[in-house]
Amino acid sequence: MVISTVFGVYLAAQSGLEQALKFDSFSKMEDNYYLRTSLYDEVNDNANTVAKYAERLAKSPPKSEMEFFKPTLEQYIWKTMQFSPTTLETPSEFLTKIRRFYSRADFIINAAIERKMSAKQASIELAKITDSIKTQTLPALKNSAKQLKMELQQNDISVGSLKELENAN
Repeated sequence: MVISTVFGVYLAAQSGLEQALKFDSFSKMEDNYYLRTSLYDEVNDNANTVAKYAERLAKSPPKSEMEFFKPTLEQYIWKTMQFSPTTLETPSEFLTKIRRFYSRADFIINAAIERKMSAKQASIELAKITDSIKTQTLPALKNSAKQLKMELQQNDISVGSLKELENAN
């Protein structure tokens, strides 16, 4: 009887540990899904902003116009990710390409305004990096978020059931 009790407690503890580990893993996956989705939206908005500015630069505007319409790249999600434990669960390929996009866009915009690069050349360079982020990085990032969502759904976890807007009070 004592052996049965000890064995029963061992099996219960083993099962509880297994469930706790699964919950933790799926919880991190769900958090990373939201992180990737939010990052996608932010970078997409910024890429659109940079593309519009590139169109303006293509017309070789005066310095005052370039300064006045200088785009502000929103980086709330990007900066908040520094404090998220799930950030490094995002493939480094995405983080690297987005970091390079922000850095290069900022460099080109400032070089054009400071007249270290012609407005037309800056327009060409901005169009290149915007096209790259929009045609390669963003679709791959969106696809990776969809894959996380599908994996969670396959494990009977309804992604967003508690966090979606229609369920908010």
